[in-house]
Amino acid sequence: MKNTESYFLIDKEIISQNNSITFDLYSHNNESERLFLIYNKSSVISPHEIEKLLSYNKIYAELKNKTIYNDFYLSSTKEIVIPKDMEGFYSNISENINELFNNPESLSNAQKAKEVVGDMIDIIIKDDFTVSSFITILSYDYYTHTHSLNVSVYALCLGKEMGMDKDTLIKLGTSALLHDLGKSKIDNVIINKNGALTEKEFFEVKKHPFYGWLLAKKLGILDKDILCGILHHHEKIDGSGYLKGLKDEEIPLFARIISVCDAFDAITTRRSYKDPVSTYNTLILMKTEMSNNFDVKIINNFIKMLKG
Repeated sequence: MKNTESYFLIDKEIISQNNSITFDLYSHNNESERLFLIYNKSSVISPHEIEKLLSYNKIYAELKNKTIYNDFYLSSTKEIVIPKDMEGFYSNISENINELFNNPESLSNAQKAKEVVGDMIDIIIKDDFTVSSFITILSYDYYTHTHSLNVSVYALCLGKEMGMDKDTLIKLGTSALLHDLGKSKIDNVIINKNGALTEKEFFEVKKHPFYGWLLAKKLGILDKDILCGILHHHEKIDGSGYLKGLKDEEIPLFARIISVCDAFDAITTRRSYKDPVSTYNTLILMKTEMSNNFDVKIINNFIKMLKG
């Protein structure tokens, strides 16, 4: 029997795609949360055993095998269209985005980010896609990398609601995924501070859209829409935002979309110094007290998207 603290959730779909997996697998029964071995890495998986493994609700691997799993996942999921285990899918791509934020100038990590966006779009543009099936897997604890992934999911779903084509969604998803990349250049003491920032600290934080814009260009991103989404996602409709104090439609469309998704995720996620706010109360807040921040048409489309 094993304790779950040293394990991570995997995407079960990789089991049905392979007859050999290079790491041990674990699960638990309904009577206990402690894990036990269900597959030994030295074994070959027969069709009967695949069926048996897939019958487990959740399957885990040891944290020490996380790198092996990530490589295995990337090589074995090329044929997967819609992951059956959405939670495992999210867990894996979240890890890839974490690596990007830890090494923001790595070209290989930038390629992984593009693959993440592509994987999500393949799911979102399918006829049987439902917003609720994707959004229910989002992390509700705020970390920079999970927040960026959440914002990308919301932005892609919203872009589909607004009728964007696949090429535009790719650009929007990439911009949303990288919108906070510049925070990797801000002191972690400031980024992780529990509570209100001082004026000096806030001045530093306000630099992150510019840092993100620079990093994106270093990663070889030259598309103006993607870069403007990163640079201007803290502008507000009434002109009170930063960096440029743009207002209304002076603010690029991607930035207006990311702004809505960014605020919604930040308010509805749990932080060390605050509890999450419900979806309903967050939307009321954004439509009333924060109405001068956002494009009302985008807010209304966002609400329609959530209802879908």
